[in-house]
Order: sequence, then C-alpha cells, then structure tokens
Amino acid sequence: MTDAEAIALAEAWFAALDAFDAQALADVLTDDCVLTIETHGTRTEGRAAIAELFAARWAGDGPRAQHHAFIHTPAPAHGRIASQFRVTYTQGGEVVDEKSNANVFTLRDARIAAVQVYMAGANSIGT
Repeated sequence: MTDAEAIALAEAWFAALDAFDAQALADVLTDDCVLTIETHGTRTEGRAAIAELFAARWAGDGPRAQHHAFIHTPAPAHGRIASQFRVTYTQGGEVVDEKSNANVFTLRDARIAAVQVYMAGANSIGT
C-alpha cells in the first residue's frame, strides 16, 4: 500500500461518516475491525456492529458532523495512518460545537482493521 492509498482509505472513512452512509463505511472495514474511542473507554467489534452503531446515531435528529482540515500521517509500511482533523457539528443550520480530534487507523488487506479515536470533549458517537 502506498501513502496515497492509505490516505484515500482514511478519507473514504470520513466521507462515509459525513454522508451518513453505513454501507460505504462497512465497505472500507475488515470483517473483524475494532473501533475504540480511547478517550472514553469504549470498544465496538466487527464490521456489522460498527456500521450499526453509526446508522443508529444518524437515525436521530441530533447534531450532524462534518470532518475537515485533515493532516494525514501515513505509515503504510507499518500498517498505520494517523489523521488529525477538525469536526464541526451543526443542527438546524447552526454550528453547535467544534472539536479537534485524531484517529489512528490500522490497515490490513487494503481495508481498515482498527480505528482508535482520540476525541476532545463529550463522546459524540454515543457508544
């Protein structure tokens, strides 16, 4: 995997999140992917469970997230990419929160095998 391919994979994760597309999200994950929110001590195991977690979050009328201002640090030779980014939350067309977060992705077979989330503030994923 090249640096560009690792970045494209991370950006596909974020694009699926911003589009509220559980299938696109599942498509970039390995079957045994693990999502941990390190700053809140939560863990979700498996592609289906991760997709369901986000689908349930998106089903409500809560704030909507937009991920942007990425700084990606790929290390595909080590099976990793770290992504620093901003998240802007809107509700009813108004900005209600902004965060500075980071994810560390573990990559395997051109998919994401693990996501470690380091999230500022409250747990907005809701696990």
